[in-house]
Amino acid sequence: MQNVINESLYSKPKRALAGIVLNVIIVFFILVLFAEMSFNMRYAGIYVVNVSMTPTIIGAESENVRGGDYVYADKYAKPDYGDIVIVKIQDSPDGKEKNIIKRVLAFEGDTVYIDRGQLYLMKKGEQEFAIVEENYVESERNTPSLPINNFQRHTVEEGCMFLLGDNRNRSSDSRENGDYSKESLIGVVTDWSIHGKEFFTSVYTFFRFTLAGK
Repeated sequence: MQNVINESLYSKPKRALAGIVLNVIIVFFILVLFAEMSFNMRYAGIYVVNVSMTPTIIGAESENVRGGDYVYADKYAKPDYGDIVIVKIQDSPDGKEKNIIKRVLAFEGDTVYIDRGQLYLMKKGEQEFAIVEENYVESERNTPSLPINNFQRHTVEEGCMFLLGDNRNRSSDSRENGDYSKESLIGVVTDWSIHGKEFFTSVYTFFRFTLAGK
């Protein structure tokens, strides 16, 4: 009888400890779920397709193959000159939409032109053009003689942005599509996701391509 009582007294602390551990695990997963929900509310993850932002951000040939970078866009950030942004556009006459990634070079009221690959900007209210220094554009991707790299003077429309790809030779952007409405903005690509794109891309491609392919 004494042995039974002793075993019962011994088992109570064990059950209490197990209960504490279980509660800690539950709280941990609730916190992780809450953090993930909060993160997803603020940031949009983007798997980059197409070569228009090379070499800053590498794009895959399509959504179903490896090779693209995965970055995050802050959905609440206000874009500034030189920021990389994600915008939503209508991809075809049937109304199908897709996301594209470009760099903001001018806003409403600003005037721009491109001469042999060199971008000139006169901000709203200013009287003279200034050369835009673009060290993110490689000379071999910005051929001066190509017609696309020469663009006549243009003033950005109200409520719009003038967007260009870093790969000027192979980017479909404001030079041919006109200004992009700020209402189409999804978010501003964060510096930390660009600096850590190798890590974020490896995680994304593991779950997207490896696990999905099993």
